[in-house]
Amino acid sequence: MNEITISLPTETYNHLKRWATLHEQELPEMITEHLRQTVPMLEALPIPPAEPDTAVVQERLAYIRLLPTLQQTHAGQFVAIYQGQLVDADPDEAALFARIDDRYPTEFVWLARVTAQAEPEIALRSPRFTSDG
Repeated sequence: MNEITISLPTETYNHLKRWATLHEQELPEMITEHLRQTVPMLEALPIPPAEPDTAVVQERLAYIRLLPTLQQTHAGQFVAIYQGQLVDADPDEAALFARIDDRYPTEFVWLARVTAQAEPEIALRSPRFTSDG
């Protein structure tokens, strides 16, 4: 069994403790039983797999397609891609965002800095354990 710690307000804890005592149960078992009865098992719920947002995918692919040209014309700047086209650029990300938010308040627009790679490499360092002595 996995054990977890849950922080509860004192009033709630005291209420649950009294309820468990009244029903001659230990508090953890009482809470576990209540959750089993009231929360449906996930296997029984029809949860469809998450679909990728098509607008995000399309604009990302457009950015990758446009990247060679953008590297020549807008290197280091922030660009806005909408419906597969470059619609704006600025070295100041906040200024670009403000203009795009004004022009396309309800639409998805891909904003990215033009770099050498379409998607920057992310390096995660693992911890190193040493013994003392």
